[in-house]
Amino acid sequence: MAKKITQDQQRISRRRFLSTSAVTAVAGAAFLRGPRGAEAASADELYAAAKKEGKLVWWCGHFDQTGAETIRKAFMETYPGIEVDFIRQTAQVVYARVQQNLKADIAEVDAFGTANAGHWPVLKKQNVLATFETSGAQTLAKQFKSVDPDNTFRAAGVELVIINYRTDKVNPPPSKWTELTDPKWKDKLTFGSPAFSGNVVNWTIAMLDKYGEDFLKQLAKNNPKIGRSILETGTDILAGERLVGHGQDANTFVHKAAGNPIDVKFPDDDTIIALGYTGILKNAPHPNAARLFMEFNDSKEYSQALVKAYRFPIRTDVRSFSGITMDDIKTFQSSIERLSTGTADAIAKWRAAMGV
Repeated sequence: MAKKITQDQQRISRRRFLSTSAVTAVAGAAFLRGPRGAEAASADELYAAAKKEGKLVWWCGHFDQTGAETIRKAFMETYPGIEVDFIRQTAQVVYARVQQNLKADIAEVDAFGTANAGHWPVLKKQNVLATFETSGAQTLAKQFKSVDPDNTFRAAGVELVIINYRTDKVNPPPSKWTELTDPKWKDKLTFGSPAFSGNVVNWTIAMLDKYGEDFLKQLAKNNPKIGRSILETGTDILAGERLVGHGQDANTFVHKAAGNPIDVKFPDDDTIIALGYTGILKNAPHPNAARLFMEFNDSKEYSQALVKAYRFPIRTDVRSFSGITMDDIKTFQSSIERLSTGTADAIAKWRAAMGV
């Protein structure tokens, strides 16, 4: 069972912040200025330093609960003696909380992850991210390598926005995104919101770039149910409230593996890639544990844990759970720059079209 951070724990007093950050600054600075430096430190050196800290606080906006718990367990099994507290929320919500902490000068999170790549240029401009390198970076698949030339964040996984559908009531499923505008799907569709979900931001921007704002208006005519997280679409489908929606591949595969009547359709007009990224905040209370977590991010054990959670591995030497590779799927991926500059506009156009 994942250990959740309570509301009281999330509020660190100014006095406690000043005292803990002073200690952390000394320890972190000593580590960074060590004989080999943070970038050259081995996993063993990081582990020894991280065990003294004893804890990692991870805020995650790019995994579902199953994925986050699987990664937490794998990290703690690989590096015993380091407790992991994590919060899993939608990407937009987690990012907003990080920004609130930064404005309030509060240090309580070490590693931060999001499915909206557009968050990172803002954080880099704010100069709040630590730089790091890992020993496993060269083993990553091509789409996960060198996502940031300044080494302030790293690809932590891939989420694919797909069509999910109720298998016992929909045959055949829609094969393209554009088919969702067909009137036969009226009152049968379910979607998340780009105001809350990083995956939905990626999908909305992709749809706008591929088909224009009119596509959203046509979708709205079919009276879709609008939730918050993209994960809610699977819940709606399983409950029988709706039959088809956009979904996140791993979440749907988890439901399917449990014997539920739901499945994934990779659209002929592109599965939308929403890379999850993780970085370290400069004011991390546990900087060595955070760097060890990023070392773990690029390890074989991490990719194996991804596969256990029905996710694609990010390393080339780990086979996917289904045998399908990213190269087998027709995909579309927006650039980090497009996501950074286009998120607010995409949310506004979505809200205008859907009336929410």
